[in-house]
Amino acid sequence: MSDEKNVNSADSADKPVEQVPAPKPVAKSEDGAQSPQPVSAALSRAEQKAIKAKAKVDAKLEKARAKEAQQRAKAEAKTAAKAAQQDTQDKQDPTSKDSAKPAVASTPEAKTEPTKESDPSNSNSDALKTAAKTDAKTDAPSEAKAEEKDQSDVVPAQDSAGVISTDEPVNSSSQAEPKKPVEEKKSATPADDNAEKATEASESSQSGSPAVAPAVAVTAAAASKDASAPATSTSASKETASTDQEPENAKAAKRRRKLEKIRAAEAAKEEQASKAQATEANTDSKATDKQVSARRKKLDKARAAASKDAATASTRKKTGALLLSLAAVLAAGAVVGGGSLIAPKAAEKTLPAAVTNLPAGDAISICAPTPQLLKGVDGTDPQFTAGAKDVASNLRSVAVSDLAKRIPGSSFANLDGSSQRSLTDRIAEADAAEARGSDDAGQTGRSSKISTVNDLDKAQMYSLQPLGGLASEGSALRSYQAKDGDLAGLATSTCQAPASNWRFTGLQTSTGSTSLMNLSNPTHTTAQISVRLRGPEGLIDTPTLQSIVLAPGESRTLVLGGYAQNMDSVSAEVTSIGGKITASVQQAALRGLTPSGVDMVAANASASNTQVIPGVWIDEKSNVDALSKDDSSLVPQLHVSATGSSGAGYKVKVLGKDGEVAASFDDNLAVASNATDIQSLKQLAGGYYTIVVESDAPVTASVRMVRGSDPKDSSDTAWAASSNVLAGTQAMPLPANGTGKFALAAVDSDSSVEATVVSKDGKLNKSTKLEINAGSSIVFDPKSVADDAQAVIFSTDANTYIGQLTLSSERTIAWAAMPQANAGRDGIVVNIGG
Repeated sequence: MSDEKNVNSADSADKPVEQVPAPKPVAKSEDGAQSPQPVSAALSRAEQKAIKAKAKVDAKLEKARAKEAQQRAKAEAKTAAKAAQQDTQDKQDPTSKDSAKPAVASTPEAKTEPTKESDPSNSNSDALKTAAKTDAKTDAPSEAKAEEKDQSDVVPAQDSAGVISTDEPVNSSSQAEPKKPVEEKKSATPADDNAEKATEASESSQSGSPAVAPAVAVTAAAASKDASAPATSTSASKETASTDQEPENAKAAKRRRKLEKIRAAEAAKEEQASKAQATEANTDSKATDKQVSARRKKLDKARAAASKDAATASTRKKTGALLLSLAAVLAAGAVVGGGSLIAPKAAEKTLPAAVTNLPAGDAISICAPTPQLLKGVDGTDPQFTAGAKDVASNLRSVAVSDLAKRIPGSSFANLDGSSQRSLTDRIAEADAAEARGSDDAGQTGRSSKISTVNDLDKAQMYSLQPLGGLASEGSALRSYQAKDGDLAGLATSTCQAPASNWRFTGLQTSTGSTSLMNLSNPTHTTAQISVRLRGPEGLIDTPTLQSIVLAPGESRTLVLGGYAQNMDSVSAEVTSIGGKITASVQQAALRGLTPSGVDMVAANASASNTQVIPGVWIDEKSNVDALSKDDSSLVPQLHVSATGSSGAGYKVKVLGKDGEVAASFDDNLAVASNATDIQSLKQLAGGYYTIVVESDAPVTASVRMVRGSDPKDSSDTAWAASSNVLAGTQAMPLPANGTGKFALAAVDSDSSVEATVVSKDGKLNKSTKLEINAGSSIVFDPKSVADDAQAVIFSTDANTYIGQLTLSSERTIAWAAMPQANAGRDGIVVNIGG
């Protein structure tokens, strides 16, 4: 093997193990430190991640620098070993003349080359190669282990004779010092390099043949001496060594130059690699710094956003709530609008009305004014005068106590509340609200108070105080009787509670007849009223009656003859929007100059398929025939009015005390659309009856009764209207004029009624139990119980129709409807559906 080959392949030389100090702890960056006021846990974790990333980069950079230093030291050691081996082989060359002289390095780095024995031997060269390879194999794992555990460098100790011993390794004097950066390694002195190379040559020679040992020892001693000397004495040692050494031959110089070129090339490669690693490390560091800076900016932005969010949280909540409410309203509007566009048509069906009862208050009812004679019309206002000189008009009331014998307070007053007249003393409200079942002595009983007031001709408002939170029992009645004048006759009218709808049937506007409608508004709300009139030919056009405004406490009279002229049968329907009102009709007639009757027509029950008219009285047949001899209209008549556009077919039943009475009526009775119809009742024998009208469509019905016998004398008329059943208990006074009797009827089923007659002193007589068979009608005369009867209290099972009929002289008659049980304050009725 050639020498050149040996030089180039000397990569197995031993090298000293250098201590790689542990990486210095990386100080925490101020930027990565945790903020004294953390914005959130997420921001703190971002800072910690940035610190860890920077620490990792710094550790990698420090590790790369340490590894680079180890590689550089390893490469230099290998180069020194190669040079020492090459010099040894050159000295053993037979061509050399003076191989025993030590070889002195002439390189600028002043490296000392060991001397060899003059006897060349191929076996020694092979042994040296084998030893170098073995050392390289055994040294590789130790280098890796040294790098992983960061152990200290170990160098051989020198004895007193200058021979290096490898039996017991000792720590170098520089072991305790921390490892310097790569830049300091580059500026190390040549003496340090010579010492390291000499040590490597000594170790290599000891592992070789014995022939090489002396030369290696000498070289190691010289290298050790040079390493211990200061840097300033290195040049002197070089000069001394060169004076003791002979000049090199041409071949050795050529090889040395070649070796220097190799070393220079390797140094350049190592320098380029070092620069590349430094650049890469700087790039990584800059990239890491950029990432940290970006994260820092994000962190600052997050903190600013958090501060701004905290400052505007309340405003955003209010704004969000407002926007949410607006969105909900818009969404609801959209749903409603969409539903109105695409929803199917609602079924035209009215569900049962639900009533919410309010706390009981004073029971209010309105009494019609005293009948007056129409003198004329001034513009639209009718003018009246007294209809007779001998007139008796009064109001009678009855107030019934509770079980503690407390009589509720009651009074009359004008519609506006003025001119109040007390009838019974009002109980203190706190005491009246207390429900009591006995008096102070512990006794239970009931009493009443009858009050009769004269000279109250205007419409009056009757008030009755509740007791124990419940409406009291009691009512009032107006009675009128005139013995002369155009309004001669007898009339009675029950004081009625205000309502929104009123119906009247059988009114007459024919020649000699006057029909006056009285409207009253006792409430505190303005009422807008419309009046519809129906005649024998159908609806009557009344545009001026469709918008009548009635202020609170105000009353108004309408002359119906001005809207429906010369008609024998007119029905009226009154509807109020706003305040509830009361309506009554004064009907009077003259046959030339002879009075033909006066009455205060009662209102009908609501239109329905069954109309029940209790208390119909028919005069004797002889009187009816005599009175109607010259005027066929002076007979009892049934008036029926259809309230729908389809008209109605109907039939008539007559009920008497023994059941249904035989009567001959046409089988196919009918009334036209929104029209009226008249049926004569002249065929009936004299007596008390109940008339029942059954129809296939809603209708209203009334009976006009006539009393008289001589056409030359005055006669009287009265209207009995269809009624509602009495539900519960109610008291009704008897009129002060004439004698009143009660007609009671049961239509579909048997009925049981308890009647208690009240005497003039207010004493309640023993109750009378009345049994009424289905399809029959009876008459109850209070005088049969007490001669001084002033009122009657009825308690029914909600299946009885009651009407009061009053007769006075042979030529007078009147009828009044049974008032409904008091409800205190009206409930609120809500209709659901179409």
